[in-house]
Amino acid sequence: MDRISRKEKPGENWPSTEYRWVIVGVLWLVHAIGFLNFSSLGILAPFIQEDLKLTSAQIGLFISAVSIGASLTQMPVGLIADLAGVRLVLTLGVGLMGLLLAVFSFAPSFPVAIVILLVYGLATGMINPTASRSIMDWFPPVGRATAMGAKQTGVNFGGILAGILLPALALTFSWRKSLLMVGIVEAACAALIYRFAKEAPLKPGSDKPSFEWRKIFHTILHRDIRTLGGVAFFFMASQFCFSAYLTLFLTRELHYSVILSGRYFALSYLIGAAARILWSLLSDYLFRGRRKGILVLIAWIMLLASLSMSLIAFFPAASSFLLASVLAFGVSGIGWNAIFITILGETAGKESIGLAIGAGFFFGFMGSLICPPLFGYIVDVTKAYGPAWLFMASLAAANVLLLMRFKEKA
Repeated sequence: MDRISRKEKPGENWPSTEYRWVIVGVLWLVHAIGFLNFSSLGILAPFIQEDLKLTSAQIGLFISAVSIGASLTQMPVGLIADLAGVRLVLTLGVGLMGLLLAVFSFAPSFPVAIVILLVYGLATGMINPTASRSIMDWFPPVGRATAMGAKQTGVNFGGILAGILLPALALTFSWRKSLLMVGIVEAACAALIYRFAKEAPLKPGSDKPSFEWRKIFHTILHRDIRTLGGVAFFFMASQFCFSAYLTLFLTRELHYSVILSGRYFALSYLIGAAARILWSLLSDYLFRGRRKGILVLIAWIMLLASLSMSLIAFFPAASSFLLASVLAFGVSGIGWNAIFITILGETAGKESIGLAIGAGFFFGFMGSLICPPLFGYIVDVTKAYGPAWLFMASLAAANVLLLMRFKEKA
């Protein structure tokens, strides 16, 4: 695994063009579209659950269906992005996501909805390794995490827009018509992505990747990639549980309105956007490129936020702490992504960045596949959300332990 362990040379030349920040803007839009779609499953869950007569566990299976599809494309797409570039992959991914969201709005039953979301997951899995590869190509090590953080705030603003826009559209029209309209607009955005997305200029001394399927297995078996894959498992499991069930928890357990619940959802992603930039700046310029300490701190905050949510569920009188709990989870369980992607990409050789990021998120999507249905099953069995939030706290605790074992390279 020499290629995985190869580090960048300080003297390498990097693209100096200002267009790199246009690329960040394009990738920001791609992530905003992707996460607006995903957020719709949680934000519109009260409407979808009532219309299709679903249990809480079945709502979790929606997330699992997307995760299965996304996990299948992570590494192959990462390998293709390493070889062929990012422009066409991003355009195809965005176009398919918009089209399939529109198709999902016509789903007549739970089985049909699951099949559509499985195919949708294949499209959404094309985005993260490709977009992250682009940042790693355009930016040098100093400032890279900051660029990654700026790109990843697109995820947050997708969640914010979903939290504000979708409940209002669903109440005005219906959940089906709202998703149909959003999907059509997103499919049209694919042309915009193709127009402005560009490949990074070739850097002197950069390695030309070769198409080797065996690289997938070598990457999965690499110790550091496996460890970081476990970290992604627990972070994504917690984030997807929170995204899928926050609105249901607030409407069913605390009896908040859908509009107010959507605002809490949007607020968590707003503070998460600020956190992604803040964590990245601290890592790049205060800690001089060190990433692990930041991730450990994030995991601890996520643990405390999950425990606080369980306290509110067990003792509704403690709901005065809800705002602080949501903000804490936004800072941690939603703000973790940019630092993690950066350390994951830096663990790989430059010719394997897309593949390494795809491998890490393959494990991550396993967390979003397994844990949201478990969260919902706990709610169905106990008829309460307190034990489910404790389950999520256990995920954060496991992540703290795993991160303590990871040894960051100098």
